[in-house]
Amino acid sequence: MKTKIIVSLLFCCILYGCRQALYMPDSPDAAKQQELLSGRKLYVDHCGSCHNLHLPKERDAMSWKKQLDEMQAKAKITDTEKELIFKYLTAKL
Repeated sequence: MKTKIIVSLLFCCILYGCRQALYMPDSPDAAKQQELLSGRKLYVDHCGSCHNLHLPKERDAMSWKKQLDEMQAKAKITDTEKELIFKYLTAKL
């Protein structure tokens, strides 16, 4: 029994360690930093609640805009929230 628990925990740790991490915004401008953090949180909360998240660098700005436009109604996000998510996703492009 103890061995099964240890193996299960080890497996979970391996899976957790292999996940792709989303970058944390780092801007010297406090207002922009807050805006990017808000966009990140919205992306994780709204988009990640239904499917796996894509790393921002996986798409260019035009592709992200198209994707956000298509998913806005399903994700139940406002235009303002969509813009914050877009700013986060394209900040490092």
